[in-house]
Amino acid sequence: MDLSIVLTKSPDAAYRTYDGQATIVLPSRAQVSVLNEVGSAVWERIDGRRSLQEILDGIMEEFEITRDRALTDLEAFVADLRAQGMVS
Repeated sequence: MDLSIVLTKSPDAAYRTYDGQATIVLPSRAQVSVLNEVGSAVWERIDGRRSLQEILDGIMEEFEITRDRALTDLEAFVADLRAQGMVS
């Protein structure tokens, strides 16, 4: 995965974060997703300005996990968000 990529949230995605968990609604797909704490932290960092490297660095620091684990999880999570049309 190219860590210099900067993702943006889909303009179709409506979301709110409560108690550290993001709930994302895609009305065009009649889809609702509730993210866990780490997924929510990644989602909040996707702002159209931060690169995946910056997001990765922030997640490693916030959750005190290894780079390998964080990178593997980030790759899978971003792939899932893209497949669901939540980010581009």
